[in-house]
Amino acid sequence: MKYLSMLVIFLLIGVGFISWDQASAADNRGGYLLPGEVKAGWKIFTTKRCGTCHSIWGEGGKGGPDLGTLPKSYVSPAQLAALMWNHGPEMWGRMSTQKLPLQKINKKEMADLFAFLYFIRYMDEPGDAKKGKTLMEAKGCRHCHPVKEGAKGDLGRWGMYTNPILWAQMMWNHEPQMEQEMKKKGLPWVEFKENEMVDLIAYIRTLSGTVEKIYLSPGDPRSGEKLYSQKGCIRCHIPSGGMDLGRKKDFPRTLGQLAGMMWNHSREMWKGIEEKGLGRPILMPQEMADLVAHLFATRYFDEPGDPIRGKAVFSNKQCNLCHAKGKKPDLSNTKGQISPIFMAQTMWNHGPEMMEKMRKAKVPWQKIDGKEIVDLMEYLNRGIP
Repeated sequence: MKYLSMLVIFLLIGVGFISWDQASAADNRGGYLLPGEVKAGWKIFTTKRCGTCHSIWGEGGKGGPDLGTLPKSYVSPAQLAALMWNHGPEMWGRMSTQKLPLQKINKKEMADLFAFLYFIRYMDEPGDAKKGKTLMEAKGCRHCHPVKEGAKGDLGRWGMYTNPILWAQMMWNHEPQMEQEMKKKGLPWVEFKENEMVDLIAYIRTLSGTVEKIYLSPGDPRSGEKLYSQKGCIRCHIPSGGMDLGRKKDFPRTLGQLAGMMWNHSREMWKGIEEKGLGRPILMPQEMADLVAHLFATRYFDEPGDPIRGKAVFSNKQCNLCHAKGKKPDLSNTKGQISPIFMAQTMWNHGPEMMEKMRKAKVPWQKIDGKEIVDLMEYLNRGIP
């Protein structure tokens, strides 16, 4: 299966991604830290038979949404919990029709499953080599990079680099020289959109023949956070500012898109660095991997919730009909313990029971979005008055 083979490859060689068992500083900014393990999450996805209804990149069940290509808005833990809640009745209905038993999930298993689902959202699907070849022509890459073994600028030797992070690192370090060459030859600056970088990489890989591949170990978000300051990134990308990479709404969804974004904005970045009188930071492959791990880690966590809005959600969504103080189950006993994992786990394990109670009480299933869940958690974690 395509997603299985890709997952094994990425887990074995590493893609400079998040090391899930290492804590991030993001929890200090008000997020909910989820120490799930990607590999264990894949096992949960399989053993709990999630693939019976859900596919990943087209492979697997067709009854539910493809979890590898969901809209990019479903990335953070609360957003995933909201997605599970909103589609709960449909999921349980399909399971009943197919006579699939509801398999309970514990907190650790749900954390691992969330880590896996987040991980695959940032992996790149295999690029299209044919499209990449067309891009080589359309972008004018051949003017400086002839596809001829041994020739100056031959990109075939780059095919040994197996993931977009290594490409981002090389393009970052060599951008000034490339820009000068393009100016000498009167070539326009080119940009890469969406998955174009992945397609280009796929094509160049076909040119490398049997050359031994060069891999990269997984990134460390803690080291990446230190590098973010040491390399001067924070001088321009100020937290909570207009260029805050951790909160930027259009931050790339995949590793390949990140490599493309870095190339597209490299001239602007270099200019800003020179204007501030800073030295141009050179990045080693592992440093780039750590920086990427840090940036993607900050994107995983939810913004802090608002307890006042959460109280309104609790009432508007009619949670108070079953979960008011003194009623069973009494959520006031969970003060300070509620997280997206808790919400998702509780919903999954007790969802059918909740749905039946709501049906008898003629209460409609209330849909909720990620932000509302964050606010609701903040309210519940302070204790129901």
